[in-house]
Amino acid sequence: MAKNRRCGNCGSTNLISSKENTLSLPWKDYPSVLITEENSLMTCKDCHEAVFSASQGKMIDELVMKSINSQINLFIKMIIQREKCEQKEIAEHIGVSPEYLSEIKSGRKTPKFQTFNFLKTLALDENSFKISSPNYKDWKTA
Repeated sequence: MAKNRRCGNCGSTNLISSKENTLSLPWKDYPSVLITEENSLMTCKDCHEAVFSASQGKMIDELVMKSINSQINLFIKMIIQREKCEQKEIAEHIGVSPEYLSEIKSGRKTPKFQTFNFLKTLALDENSFKISSPNYKDWKTA
């Protein structure tokens, strides 16, 4: 339990290490980012709100960017394995250049939420890659 700290949401002092709990934070244009990297953040045991000080802002940004990057790499790997395609084809499906996809995969750039969400959808929904064809000729009418 953290001493001298209170939850900004409910005022509780019942705080636990976020390692004991799944931590999800809103960040920039992301409504919620699942923190997948090891961290030292605290959460309120009562309301599950993240508890951190203003001085931890830079560390939180770095945690979020690392988490987004590791998830993007996982999504791209899942799509390539399932669809037996190249990264260039994924870029075409999500409407970005292959260079930009490479930059977000390497962590040099952080994608907007829409790009992240599209990659996540392509990775987790087996039909989405086929129906997101960038070639309008491939679209089938019902």
